[in-house]
Amino acid sequence: MKTELIARMEGLLEKDPMENLHEVRNLQREYQRLWSTAFETARKAFIDEGGDPKTFEFPKSEEDLKFDTLADSYYAKRKEAEAQLAAEQTKNLTLRTEIIAKIRDLSQLSDNVGAAIRKLHELQAQWKEVGQVSPHKYKEVQADYSKTLEDFYYNLKIYRELQEHDLKKNHELKSALIEKLKTIAQVDNIKEAERLIKVYRNEWDEIGPVPNAKWEELKTLYKAALDEAYTRVKSHYKDIEEMKEAFLKQKEELIEKAKAILSDVESGKLAKWNEATELLLALQAEWKTIGKAAEKENERVWSEFRGICDRFFEQKKAFFDTVKEKVGAAHEKKNAIIAKAEKLMHSSDWQKTGQELIKLQEDWKKHNVAGDREDHKLYNRFRKACNTFFDARKKHFDELDIAFTGNLEKKEAILERLNTFEISTDVNAAREALRLFSSEWNEAGLVPMKDKKRLNDAFYTKLDALYDQLNIERKEKAVIQFRSKVQRMTGGDNAMFSLRKEADHLKQLMDEINGRIRTYENNMGFFKNSKGSSPFLKEVEDKIDQEKSKLIELKEKRQLILDEMDKLREPVK
Repeated sequence: MKTELIARMEGLLEKDPMENLHEVRNLQREYQRLWSTAFETARKAFIDEGGDPKTFEFPKSEEDLKFDTLADSYYAKRKEAEAQLAAEQTKNLTLRTEIIAKIRDLSQLSDNVGAAIRKLHELQAQWKEVGQVSPHKYKEVQADYSKTLEDFYYNLKIYRELQEHDLKKNHELKSALIEKLKTIAQVDNIKEAERLIKVYRNEWDEIGPVPNAKWEELKTLYKAALDEAYTRVKSHYKDIEEMKEAFLKQKEELIEKAKAILSDVESGKLAKWNEATELLLALQAEWKTIGKAAEKENERVWSEFRGICDRFFEQKKAFFDTVKEKVGAAHEKKNAIIAKAEKLMHSSDWQKTGQELIKLQEDWKKHNVAGDREDHKLYNRFRKACNTFFDARKKHFDELDIAFTGNLEKKEAILERLNTFEISTDVNAAREALRLFSSEWNEAGLVPMKDKKRLNDAFYTKLDALYDQLNIERKEKAVIQFRSKVQRMTGGDNAMFSLRKEADHLKQLMDEINGRIRTYENNMGFFKNSKGSSPFLKEVEDKIDQEKSKLIELKEKRQLILDEMDKLREPVK
C-alpha cells in the first residue's frame, strides 16, 4: 500500500504543482493513517512483550523517509511556482494598470479621435494578452478597466456612428453570453459548470458597454442568469452535504447494530459466536458500500466502528481460549469414564453392570463438547465398550428366552383364568383370591423378553379392574393397586429406571405439599392474635390436616418403591 502511495506521489510531482494540492494532501493523510496503524501495532506488541511504553521507539522506514522527501519536494516546487505566479501576477497588474492609465489618457484626446480609437483597440488587445492578476486585485482592476472604458466611450463623443455600432454589438454579445449562462444549469459536470461561470464572467467584463437605455434590463437578465448558474453549483454542493449526512446516519446505524451484537455477546444472550461473527462481518461489508461522510465525522465514526469490531474479536478469542481449556478438562473426564466402561464391558453381572453403565452414560452427557473431532473419537470408544456389554447381555437373555418358554405357558394359563375370574360377594375371599393370583404370577418365573411387557400389561390391567370391583375402602384399595403398580414396574424391562422415575415423581409431589403446608402455616400467623374464632383460620387448619394426610400416604408409597429398589440392588446368589 505504501509503495502505491509513493508511486502516486511521484506521479503528482511530474504535474503542475498548482493543480494538485488537494490530491497531495489526501495522499499524506492516507500515508499517515498507514504509518499510525503500523505504529500502534508495533507499540502494542512491544508493550505486550513487557516493554516500557516510555522507551518505545519507532524509527521511520526507508519508504517513510522517501515519502516525506517527495512531499517536501512537492511543497518546494509549489512554493517556487507560487512565487513565480505571484511575480507574474504583480507584473500583469502593473501592465494592466499602465493600460488603464493609457486608456484614461486617451479619453482626454479631442484632436484626433480616430487615432484614439485605434489606440484604444490596441490597448484592449494588449489587455487580453496580459495574463491573470491576483484574485484579490482582480475585481478592483477589472472594475477600473471597465469604468475607464465606459468613461472613454461616454466622455469622448466621437465617431457616434461607430460608437452606436459598438454599443449594439456589445449588447448582442452580452445577450448571447446571458444565453450561455442559462445553459450552465444543464451541465452535469459541476467542475465544468464552475469553469464556465468564471469564463463567462470574464467575457462579460471584457465586452464593452451597451446602450444606456438597455443596460439596466441587460444587467438584470445577466444577474438572474448568473444567480441561476450559481444556484446549480450551490445545489450540487448542498446535495453532496446532504448525501454525506445520509452516509453518516447509515454508518451510525451500523455502529448501533454492532454495539447490539457486542452487547448480546457480553450479556450471554448470543452464545453462538459463529452466528455473531457472520452478523458483524455482514455489517463490515455493508460499511464498505456506504460513501464517505464529512471528513472529520467520517474519521470519528470509522474509529468508533473499528473499535467495536476489535473489541468483539478480542472477546471471541478469549472465549474460544476458555472453551479450549474446558474441552481439555472434558476430555480428561471422558477418558476416565471410558476407562470405567472398558473395565465393565466384559462383566456378566447383567443387572448391576447395566445400571452402572447407564449411570456412566448419564455422566457422559454432562461433559458434551459439540463439534470437536477428538470428542467424536472418544465417543466411539465409549459406545464400543457399552455395546460390548449390552450386546452380550442381549445374547444372554435371548438364550434364556428359550428356557423361559415353559414359564410363558404358565403365565398364559394364569392370565386366561384371571380373565374369567369373577368377584364374589365375600370381599375377604375375593381379596385373597386376587392375592393368590399375584403370588402365582410372580412364582411362575421369567418369560421371554418379547412377551414380558404384553403379559404384564394384560395381567396387571385386569387385576386393577378386579380390585376396582372390590367393595373396600378407597384408601385400602389405593394401597393394593399401588402395590400392583410397583410389581408391574419391578417386572418391567427397565425396572430400576421405572422405579427411580416414580420415586422422583413422588418426591416432587411431597415437596409441593410441604410448600403448600408452609404457605398455610404462614397465613395462619396473621390470625394468631385475633380475638374469637375465625372461620378462615378453621378452614386453613383443615387444609393443613388434609395435606399432611396426603403427605403420609405419599411417604408410604415412596418407601415401598425404595424397598423394591434395594431388593434389585442385592447381588444375585
